[in-house]
Amino acid sequence: MVKFCPRCGGPMLPVKKEDGIYLKCARCGYEIKADKKTAELYRMRFQVDRGKRVLTSKATEAKKLALSPEEREILREYYEVFLETFQEEEGGGEE
Repeated sequence: MVKFCPRCGGPMLPVKKEDGIYLKCARCGYEIKADKKTAELYRMRFQVDRGKRVLTSKATEAKKLALSPEEREILREYYEVFLETFQEEEGGGEE
């Protein structure tokens, strides 16, 4: 049984850490410690031969999309130029 993230609804994947097994969301990174019963549900019970495996999808860990200070400054300047141009166009149409 697959657990889903209470925040975003993404699939929770097991992650092994020093102090136990955690369930971590593949989308937003939210994680909770798995109890023994839940950890058993995620345990692999059999293996398929490597030649018979078919890759259908790949879950990846969520990445933070933070802007650097330089990128923030460039974006701020872009918006200032855009707003100035927009105001000039709007002001010119009313005359």
